[in-house]
Amino acid sequence: MASKYESACVKAVQDAFKVHWKFTGGLPLTFAPEAFIQGQIAIALSRLNLYVTLESKVYATLTEAGAEMRGRTLRRGGGRLDLVSWWKSGAPRHLIEVKKLRHKEAIAADARRLRAMLKRGGSTRQGLIIVYADAARQSTVERRIEYAATAKDCRLVARSGAQQFVTSWNDNAVRHYEAACIRVEA
Repeated sequence: MASKYESACVKAVQDAFKVHWKFTGGLPLTFAPEAFIQGQIAIALSRLNLYVTLESKVYATLTEAGAEMRGRTLRRGGGRLDLVSWWKSGAPRHLIEVKKLRHKEAIAADARRLRAMLKRGGSTRQGLIIVYADAARQSTVERRIEYAATAKDCRLVARSGAQQFVTSWNDNAVRHYEAACIRVEA
C-alpha cells in the first residue's frame, strides 16, 4: 500500500502533465525537462509538511543521514539525488529519483544506486523512483511501468492509471501516459 508521500508524488506528476500541457499549448511531459517534474513533486511534498531539497549531493546527504561512510565507495557517489525529503530534525528521510521511461531498463541503475545508499543505514527510510511514460498504445505504457518495477528489490506501490491525450504535434494522434511510484527496498 502506498504512503501519502508516494501517492502525492504520483499525483504531482499528473499535475505536472496538466500544467505543462496548458502552458505549452499541448505538449506532454516527454517534452519537458526532468527538472520540471522534480519541481512539481517538491511542491507536492512540501504541502505535506516535508522539507525538500532538489539536486542534493549524494555524499553530503549520506553524511547528514548518519550513514556508514567507511568501506567500498559508491558509484556516482559524487553525483546528485533528484530530490531528498527531510525529517523535521534535519535528517534525510526519502531519497527520490525521477525518470521518464523511454525503454524498459531505464530504472535499474537508479534502483541499484538507491539500494546501495539505503544499505549504509542512517535516517533514510525509503528510496523512491517516480516514473512517467507515454506511448501510442495504452498497453505499452502499462507494460513499461510494470517492467520497470521488476528491478531487484523494487515494488510498484502507486500508479495513476493510463490516461489518454491527443497530440497537437503529431497529426492529432491518440497517445497515453501514466505516472507511478516504485519503492526501492534496502
